[in-house]
Amino acid sequence: MADQTKTGTATQLRIRWDGDVPGIAEHRLSLASFGQPLALLLAALRRIATQMVSTAVERPKFGRFADIARMLDIEVVSIEGGSAGIDGVVTFAYPPDMLPLFMDVPQRAVWQLLDSIEAESSGGIRDSAVRGYLQSLPREIHRQFYEMHENGVVKRTVDIGDLKISETLDLAYLRTLEGDIIGVGFDPGKNEVRIKLESGNTSSLGSSSETVNQALNMRHTKVRTLAVHTSKGTRVITLKRASDPRFRFDSKSASEYIFKRWDNVLRQLAK
Repeated sequence: MADQTKTGTATQLRIRWDGDVPGIAEHRLSLASFGQPLALLLAALRRIATQMVSTAVERPKFGRFADIARMLDIEVVSIEGGSAGIDGVVTFAYPPDMLPLFMDVPQRAVWQLLDSIEAESSGGIRDSAVRGYLQSLPREIHRQFYEMHENGVVKRTVDIGDLKISETLDLAYLRTLEGDIIGVGFDPGKNEVRIKLESGNTSSLGSSSETVNQALNMRHTKVRTLAVHTSKGTRVITLKRASDPRFRFDSKSASEYIFKRWDNVLRQLAK
């Protein structure tokens, strides 16, 4: 495995937090106050990198690169003495055969991370993982400062005062998931279908008993689901074989599945 700090441009990330958090006055960094935020910051950086990789390659090939984001890390070089903060290096260990396709992932991911931190801190809606990081910071923090360096040269700075994070609505949305069925749940417990996704993650989907039985019969084939996601979890709407042709929505299907099927309802709503 090669190391980005040895084979390519070294990306440094400097972070400073100022406020009334315990330990800051003594120029110490409290793990109780900053342990979780730092973990969420790394998770946000890796999520950004994953999105970059997934949009750069064709979907069938993505499985090979699915673990690239996990190769990103933020290694603390020193803890700031004048306030609370860290000087870190973003390391990226990747197999040599992947050069040079993703060599610039650390730089681009850190740049986008700082863009999202700046936007989310002023009320913009950019990245839910970054929003989670900002919300996890101690409320006593009144100023944040971020610097991105490349081999010691400052490339990007973000200076933030008091946070103005947007209160987002918890709206339901649809998700299409593909993978292999690795388990199910039955009554009297929770009816659910567990799918291992191409990324390697596992998703547990609430379902009806009929869908559970359907999943049992499809456990040896790759499946595709349409599911609705809410704050209470994700629930299966449809479960099909991944090899089945996708539904094509055109004027004919719109007429067949919407206007004809819901004609009486639409007429009542139009009154």
